[in-house]
Amino acid sequence: WIENVENITLLIKKLIAEGYKSFRLSSNLFPLYDCAQDLLINNALIKSKLQSLGQLVKSSNIRLTTHPDQFCVISSNTESIIDKSVKMLAHHTWVFDNMGLEESNYYAINIHGGTKDKLSTLISSIKKLPSNISKRLTLENDERCYSTYDLYKVFEETGVPVVFDSHHYKFNTGGLAEEKAFDLAKSTWGNIRPLTHLSNTEPSLANEKAFNKLRQHSQYVHYIPDYQLQDNNNDLIDIDFEFKMKNLAIEKAIKDFKIKK
Repeated sequence: WIENVENITLLIKKLIAEGYKSFRLSSNLFPLYDCAQDLLINNALIKSKLQSLGQLVKSSNIRLTTHPDQFCVISSNTESIIDKSVKMLAHHTWVFDNMGLEESNYYAINIHGGTKDKLSTLISSIKKLPSNISKRLTLENDERCYSTYDLYKVFEETGVPVVFDSHHYKFNTGGLAEEKAFDLAKSTWGNIRPLTHLSNTEPSLANEKAFNKLRQHSQYVHYIPDYQLQDNNNDLIDIDFEFKMKNLAIEKAIKDFKIKK
């Protein structure tokens, strides 16, 4: 755990030096934390290192986000799954709290809507969250269950902003034109720079019929919607790149598409 925090600190220093403006912190920074939670939360050295990392983040204004895994479902039909999901969110919040990061969606803890057709449960669960979780929470449109339009309804009830994923939109439009969905998601962010996601289908799968293959993320960046690229280059949004080649994909895309960091 200590080595993970130290390595992330070195990485963020490198990102800052190279001019990157956002970074997604791994959800596995503290693996198996749920099996030894007292050991983690009472470790003075880890807390000290997190505090130092937070000071670095704040002084450089780099944006940290995180994305709990697919098992974080606060709209589940099963109460025990909701409870476990809230504990997962609480863990990510503990990390940000110990870094001294403000309770703001700028430091987004991003999840999907979860179980289909459970808007009321999703809204109810959000309203029950402690403020240090809910003030950082964001919701991302997905390929099957919750479109941008669906999540806008949740925003109206809870104030939780929508992270627009341009790849997921292709599979679940919610009846909105693409740029209109993008603008609707942006409108939920108020004075905070909206967070968006980018991924692609591999071009070799263009004629593929199987949904599960089409939804897979490609190795490298093959296209960026014009509206998303333009807003990024005008510093109006942030983009989390979701590509299998990670930093290599980003570095190549910066050259290929003239992306501003």
